[in-house]
Amino acid sequence: MPTVLLIKAIDITKNTPLGANIDVNKYLHVIREAQVFVVEPILGTKLYDKVLADYAANTLTGDYKTIHEEYIKPILYHSVAAEYILTASYNVANGGIFKNNPENSEPVSKTEVDFLVQNQRDKADTYINRLERFLCDKNLPEYRQAQDNNYDLQPDTSDLYGGWKLD
Repeated sequence: MPTVLLIKAIDITKNTPLGANIDVNKYLHVIREAQVFVVEPILGTKLYDKVLADYAANTLTGDYKTIHEEYIKPILYHSVAAEYILTASYNVANGGIFKNNPENSEPVSKTEVDFLVQNQRDKADTYINRLERFLCDKNLPEYRQAQDNNYDLQPDTSDLYGGWKLD
């Protein structure tokens, strides 16, 4: 089965500071990674698979549509942007690893890159916190019930109590 991406790659440049002239192939793989490493642990495998299947079938409705539209999409936009900003200036090729430095440009410091990355991560974290509170308030069976297999991810609710995230 081909990978189902929960956002359109082109929407990342419309919803983040990334420029529209960036080659989509430079960050397309990061969308799938963000879905697996960021979104699935929040939802748990069962709810994640339901959202994926309904999205692919164009049948998202109710709370599932809300989860996708109001939470997953912004989480992915900002998570992908953060990762891309972190790695954008590097090119891995047969001859080694190179750092891009276009003409008429000035490289930014690591501190500036870290600031931009953290800014995008903070935005993703805001939506993650809102999604966790939303999931605590809803009675979605795919979120509340045990996962189908031992290797499936349980939703990470270890630091949630009554809708509040405790550090």
